[in-house]
Amino acid sequence: MSENSTKSNNNNRRKKNPNSKSSNRGPKHNSKNASATGSSKESKKNSNRNRRPKSLTPSRVLQKHENLMEQHIIARKKYFEMYGRITGKQFDKIEQNFNKTLKAIVDYKNTLKDWQKEVLDKKLDFYPADRQFTSTHDLEPVGDEVSFEGDFEDPHLLPTQKNHEWSTDTEESSGTYDDYKAYKGIVD
Repeated sequence: MSENSTKSNNNNRRKKNPNSKSSNRGPKHNSKNASATGSSKESKKNSNRNRRPKSLTPSRVLQKHENLMEQHIIARKKYFEMYGRITGKQFDKIEQNFNKTLKAIVDYKNTLKDWQKEVLDKKLDFYPADRQFTSTHDLEPVGDEVSFEGDFEDPHLLPTQKNHEWSTDTEESSGTYDDYKAYKGIVD
């Protein structure tokens, strides 16, 4: 090596000044020394404290519901995009994810307290109920009570259909498939 190159290498080296503030005296603060001093235990306590479930404030109730809804919308989109295109394990996984996100929303709503449900309902049902018809006709806004048990009259039958005895009617049940083909003009 030449003499000039060794001088430049020596000049580029840092000279340590024992009186400077940036000297590396004392212990370094790294993970090895931290565990010896006990500060690692304190940091673990702090990280565990941050992991505790926080109380659900109104904003957190809404935020959690929005997160669950966002996950469900993504899963629903994937499910309906792939429906009929793929089969087997791949589609089963997408379908399970879709059902899991839907169940998570329902379970979340079921675990809420009354005041939390009110906060969520206020956010979701922010439009007022349409009561124009009931207010102009002086009607109660409460709907009719409907029984779900018992025998019900079919609302779609006309009075002439209700009175007719269908057991004697043979028009639809008579004839063969060959008669149908002849009627339609189908030639084999």
